Amino acid sequence: MSSAVRFPGFITVEDYLETELLSDVRHEYYDGRVYAIPENTDRHNVAIGYFATRIDRALENGPCWVFLLDMKVRMKLARADLFYYPDVMVACEPDDRHRYYREKPKFWLEVMSGDENKDRVEKYLACQRIASMEEFILVSPDPDKPEVSIARKAHGWELEIVETGEVTFQSIGVTVSVDELYAKLRRM
Repeated sequence: MSSAVRFPGFITVEDYLETELLSDVRHEYYDGRVYAIPENTDRHNVAIGYFATRIDRALENGPCWVFLLDMKVRMKLARADLFYYPDVMVACEPDDRHRYYREKPKFWLEVMSGDENKDRVEKYLACQRIASMEEFILVSPDPDKPEVSIARKAHGWELEIVETGEVTFQSIGVTVSVDELYAKLRRM
């Protein structure tokens, strides 16, 4: 039986966090309003798993933690509270340890979904407002259109696009094969 939750027109941060624990549908939060996140496709999940596994393996003995899918990032824009669910997030700050979200991630990876504008524009711009954020990554799940876009704070948030070879995530010191990811996606 589904545990879908209905939200009123406005909801507090505390009610959002509590209600989100009861729902089998994930919701993002923007200043009192909640928006359901569509379910991920098989390719979306494979791409997330590919990156999360390699990043976690590379960082397993360090101070950083790798989170995927169900860990939220919390931020404030102006006076508005926002909560997003990054596909893969790396957080390293020892004082950033809330049970259900992080506020100081340094790395955020999104596998593009049906709402590409939300990933390419909204989340890309929002992540730039997080002081600790160093890299934002966008990944196409389409094996016929390989594209990993990397925006680095150190480079003025300009996008670098990698379609083949390897990509190095400088903020966390991890290199992964773009070719290996898309070869895997093509086998699906």
